[in-house]
Amino acid sequence: MLAALWPMGMMQCVLEDACFQPAGFQSAILQAEFQVSKQQVLELYGVGNTPARAARTEQMRLAHFYDNLFLCFYGLFLAVFAVQGFRLTHLWHFMLMILLATAAASADFIENNAIVDITYAVDAGASDFSEMIDRLAFFTWLKWLSLGLYFGVLTRFFWQSAQWGHLPAWLGKLLAVVSFLTCFVAFSAFLARDAVWENRMAQAITGMFTALFLFSLLYRRRST
Repeated sequence: MLAALWPMGMMQCVLEDACFQPAGFQSAILQAEFQVSKQQVLELYGVGNTPARAARTEQMRLAHFYDNLFLCFYGLFLAVFAVQGFRLTHLWHFMLMILLATAAASADFIENNAIVDITYAVDAGASDFSEMIDRLAFFTWLKWLSLGLYFGVLTRFFWQSAQWGHLPAWLGKLLAVVSFLTCFVAFSAFLARDAVWENRMAQAITGMFTALFLFSLLYRRRST
């Protein structure tokens, strides 16, 4: 997760240099993930074959080069966390979490390719983005729902985490509630399909990544 900070920071720098103005989303890269129409594509990148639009599509492609590195790091972190959880507890649902981590990272990679394909289509003056948008939507939601379900499955472990390691019971139960709420927000965003809930989902899952990283550093197995 520490290694993932570098591509994450590079993504932000690249998009800031491109002067995107995301409408309703906390970042341009999040808006690019949830494009559902040709109008929204052109709102993000600009109308007309201008140097400014060409610069934005090029910067978006560069940002997703770094995003492909980022997904490798976070996917590996989630998978290793699940493996360690299974070794500690022998609970079967950690096996499911390995599959969810793999599904999220794989879907993220295909999603990134769809966004890059859209930028090339914009540069080529295409008039129909429907196939690319449909592919983007499917894999975008597969990624986010896999991540949300990953944290939802963790609810049981956090609720009982004091049983296996040195952690106050109240803190484990608090983490369990936050994990459940993160999963709830992800599926609520899927049902709502609006920028407000999609922003909340991204914020909740980002917060859970931070919490999981800190937990992995501080949690210590009981010697029994």
